[in-house]
Amino acid sequence: MKKTLISVALAGLFGLFVNAQRNQEGVYLNQSDFEKNRLSYVSNPGTEKIKIHFNEFLDKPFITVNQNGEKSTFFKDEIFAYRHNGNVVRTWNIISYNFLERGDIWIYSKDENVSLGKGIKRERKYYYSVTGKGEILALTILNLKRSFPDKHQFHNFLDTQFRNDAELSRYDSYENKFKINHILAATIFSN
Repeated sequence: MKKTLISVALAGLFGLFVNAQRNQEGVYLNQSDFEKNRLSYVSNPGTEKIKIHFNEFLDKPFITVNQNGEKSTFFKDEIFAYRHNGNVVRTWNIISYNFLERGDIWIYSKDENVSLGKGIKRERKYYYSVTGKGEILALTILNLKRSFPDKHQFHNFLDTQFRNDAELSRYDSYENKFKINHILAATIFSN
């Protein structure tokens, strides 16, 4: 009984630690920091030591950090990414994208307004980059073929596995990654 109680207590503490890390907000100054999950200017919601203003509501191109009474400004295009509200956000050409997955391609999303005749609807659009600091492009079959011009088997799989661009955002729950990354990984060493 005592061992079970200790195990439950340790599991609870570990869960609190993981949840606290997930709620941390901060700045990834470069790609190396991102890959090592090393945040700079870490701010935990509810604490006042470091206050970060991400300026997402007004869509400003910079982040403001207040630390110990000192104010610093970082342009979003000059840092690699930032973590805010549980999301990792990367900015490319002053447009912010939510980071979803790192694989052979890096996958992002962005909720956008789409016109529907007389109304407007929010729709999630998907994007990708070939490298972490690479250009972010719309996730389309044509763009993928252009990004990998010599991967002919990959082109064939794109044509047979996806009927349209919208299907590129399918998630493979067995492989625990986006299907496009699974197919690219399977075909990348062929040809």
